[in-house]
Amino acid sequence: MRITSLLTLSTGLVLSACSVDNTLKGKAEEPDRFDTGTTWDTSHDTGDIPFEEEVCDGADNDGDGQVDEGFPDDNANGRADCLDSECPTMQFNTPGSITINSECQGTTSSSSGAEIVDPWSVRTKWSFRAPAADASASSSYAQPVIGNLDDDNGDGQIDEDDNADVVVNAFGGSTGYIVAIDGATGTEKWSYRGSSMTGGVIIADVDNDGAPEVVGYDSSQRPIAINGDGSLKWTASRAPSSTSYPLVTIADLDEDGVPEVIADDLILDGPSGSVLFSLNASTSNPYRIAAVADVDLDGDQEIFMTGKAYDSDGVLLWDTGQVGTYGFWPVIINADADDEAEIGFVGAKWTLWDTDGTEIFDVNYGTTAHPGPPCAGDFDGDGVTEVAWPSYQTLVMYELDGTADWSVPINDTSGLAGCSGFDVNNDGALEVLYADQDSFNILDGTTGATDYRNNDHASGTVFEYPSVADMDADGHAEIVIARNGGAAWGLLNVFEHDGTGWPAAGTTWGLHDFAITNIEPDGSVPRNPEPYWTKYNVYRARVAADDPSTPDLTAEITDICLMDCIYGPVQVGVQVQNEGGVDVDAGVIVSLYANDETGSRLIGTQTMPAIPMGTRIDGVTFDVLPSDLGRYGFTAVVDDNGTGDGTVSECDEDNNVDVYADSLCP
Repeated sequence: MRITSLLTLSTGLVLSACSVDNTLKGKAEEPDRFDTGTTWDTSHDTGDIPFEEEVCDGADNDGDGQVDEGFPDDNANGRADCLDSECPTMQFNTPGSITINSECQGTTSSSSGAEIVDPWSVRTKWSFRAPAADASASSSYAQPVIGNLDDDNGDGQIDEDDNADVVVNAFGGSTGYIVAIDGATGTEKWSYRGSSMTGGVIIADVDNDGAPEVVGYDSSQRPIAINGDGSLKWTASRAPSSTSYPLVTIADLDEDGVPEVIADDLILDGPSGSVLFSLNASTSNPYRIAAVADVDLDGDQEIFMTGKAYDSDGVLLWDTGQVGTYGFWPVIINADADDEAEIGFVGAKWTLWDTDGTEIFDVNYGTTAHPGPPCAGDFDGDGVTEVAWPSYQTLVMYELDGTADWSVPINDTSGLAGCSGFDVNNDGALEVLYADQDSFNILDGTTGATDYRNNDHASGTVFEYPSVADMDADGHAEIVIARNGGAAWGLLNVFEHDGTGWPAAGTTWGLHDFAITNIEPDGSVPRNPEPYWTKYNVYRARVAADDPSTPDLTAEITDICLMDCIYGPVQVGVQVQNEGGVDVDAGVIVSLYANDETGSRLIGTQTMPAIPMGTRIDGVTFDVLPSDLGRYGFTAVVDDNGTGDGTVSECDEDNNVDVYADSLCP
């Protein structure tokens, strides 16, 4: 979290103390005994100290060893009430409207929620035939990925504000190339010679240094990472064990801030490429990818591959016993009312499993079980997610209770092409995007009917599928597909709406197992990714404007009153505001901590009322005992229940903290 050191509080800091004389009065100067003006009280004469009446001043006026006896101490703080001071009224910023952070308002469709006029009017935005280094490298078996590889706008950061880049693995003859292309123009940026002709690629920041890399495979099927300028970053020491068409993904498996690359069944250290362990996947399921997520919300991510579930360290958790006779694909979705995810496997059957490996259902879906990678989302607009996948000559869709919705004929004898989802016409129901051996298709999610078909496509279909993103920052989505085998386009073709534009979309699609929150828009790998199944419940799909408005809570220590380091009182004023574009319901907790040499110590919590978007609410006052003072001030945290846990999914999770770090008492 971002820590702001407050050297001077904007509203002023009260650190005054009562100036009292706490020195006991000692032996009085004895007057001249011949001074007849002096009168002595002989009833308790010590011979040295004249009698004085006790007054409330913090001193032993009458010399009896007690201070301020007879004066009340109703607050029991050890000092007479007459010496106590009250804090002035805490100072807060004026509550009311504030500016909403534009990054928290999300992306809205250019049509403002209206359906797109003539959405099936489609044109080619650009095509890319082959890299300049090899005109024959005009084919690809890999799904193209979209991300940002360089700082196009010169702001010093590589993120989604830069021009999107498309990366694809290409081949021609016996040579493979990883090619980076400007997403807006289709202009080649660089190509890397010597890649696998059959492996997949991703765009992700493997070392969290702010500069995304491309991960793929070399000609020996060893995983490689390529820097954003096309230079080699690292090469792994070995290849995956048993596949000729290796795919790749990435995740922070143990949520320690260091990403791991999941290269087929190899788990690699993201920064170095060193092999951490292998899942030793079976050779009987050569067409596959791992799915990764913290499905049971226990703080580390699980890996699902070839019908098995593994912990983040590779330990087998459970085994479905299912086998895939051809492709065998996991899909992570939410199929019930709890926040934990369920895991589907599409192989010889369509099965669904709970997080502990309990089978939910087992469905035979066709006579020829040659499935490609599935896609998931709300395809019929009923508010519930469905799962679709192509298999040989049929594309099917199923509900999450195992019920079949529809099936339509396709032309894919290899049976491995995948599907993706997007709400092309902005009607609230996703369409299925699919390219088989000879056509690119947009299918109605409710019925499977073909809304759009382009017969200029050609492919041998090895788990590629259409990717969707706003690649030219015009506020509208584009669709990019790869091909091999004779299409007029060459290596890639990008489609756009031939009109006012399709709905808005995010600017990146960096993974084969893309699920919106499992990779950040800037290519960074989330340490604690938000469960996409609780927010979107999609897989290889995105909703229109998949960066919706979100809340953004911040806390500020506006005032501190310290009247006395021993007796107090001590008060801390904290004020909360919502810089986001979504209201926050009542019940959010703000916590106050004391800062000590060894860390922070909880002082107390307070529950907030509703916090509307773009609003600063009234401040709250924490009463602090002098004994609870921290050596180095205070920390206030909003959306924190006192244990570090929060409940609100925010636009920025790193700005919930404010710190006053000065020492208050010696």
